[in-house]
Amino acid sequence: MMKRFGLIKSKKGLWAGVMLLTLVTAGSGFNKVGTTAAPFLKIELGARPVAMGGSFVALANDPSGIYYNPAGIAELNKIYVTGGHTVWFADLDYNYATFVLPTSRINFGVWGSFLISDDIEITTIENPEGTGQYYNYVDGLLGFTISAFLSDRLSVGLSGKYIQQTLYNESASTFALDVGSILRTPFRGLRLGMCMVNYGGRMQLSGNDLIVQTDPWPDYQGNPDVEARLTTESFPLPLAFKLGIAFDVIGEDEAFFRDENHRITIAVDGIHPNDGEEKLHIGCEYSLFEMLFLRGGYKVNYDTQKFTAGAGMKVAIGTRDILVDYAYVDMDVLDATHRISVTIGF
Repeated sequence: MMKRFGLIKSKKGLWAGVMLLTLVTAGSGFNKVGTTAAPFLKIELGARPVAMGGSFVALANDPSGIYYNPAGIAELNKIYVTGGHTVWFADLDYNYATFVLPTSRINFGVWGSFLISDDIEITTIENPEGTGQYYNYVDGLLGFTISAFLSDRLSVGLSGKYIQQTLYNESASTFALDVGSILRTPFRGLRLGMCMVNYGGRMQLSGNDLIVQTDPWPDYQGNPDVEARLTTESFPLPLAFKLGIAFDVIGEDEAFFRDENHRITIAVDGIHPNDGEEKLHIGCEYSLFEMLFLRGGYKVNYDTQKFTAGAGMKVAIGTRDILVDYAYVDMDVLDATHRISVTIGF
């Protein structure tokens, strides 16, 4: 349920939205096509938005929306805890959790995600079949989000994130920001969202395995080896600018066709990344009594991800809400992925 604070008049809120659009658009000018670090940041959170093809920038109205647009959690009026698990391809597991705490003016969120590999046996030139030692690969993110309504129709949000990648004894880390807004227009409940994600520093691997022994004067004999450190290249984060639109074709209040028992929501997102071509996400959600849900989506201009589908169920126990969602993503030549998330609202 949306909280309407009305801190300033709606017209002023609209102007604030235009100003924010100008600022975020300026940030999207960093268009450096090429390799980026921390590709796990592109793995989407939440079974509900994933089942809708990732088109969630203008909605973002559940705890997993913190990943798509930090402005979305301003609508939440309960304490929410969400946990999710994804069976990723190549024997990788992707897990995430979010915690949202609402207050009278500002909503706060804490969230994290981790991509973890199974144990990998170490091989060397001398032991190509394995040394009997093992390591694993871990990508991690910890984020903190604040979100609030500037008017009865405009909400804004800001996330700060600490990002780290670890491979055996090497690691790289940096900080990044997400900034976004959602404008709820008076026209049939049409929602407009915009967000810039992963605006931050570069990542460069460092660690003890980069220390080597070398001869500083190879042209002269009898020189003792000295300790040197190999230098690795630094890479930017996968910066992206997102625009989204969402509306209810059928539903309560401001939908195009009113119905108290059924809801059909359509959402479309456009994404401009710094390491590839523009992409389009299209999604749909059908709700029966706001208890049972069917979802589907399609992604345009992706090499593997195309069709998505899923379902969900919401159960109210007293003042508590329990939501269980599932999403399936067709990965074409790669293994299909399955996501399950559980959300509890207090």
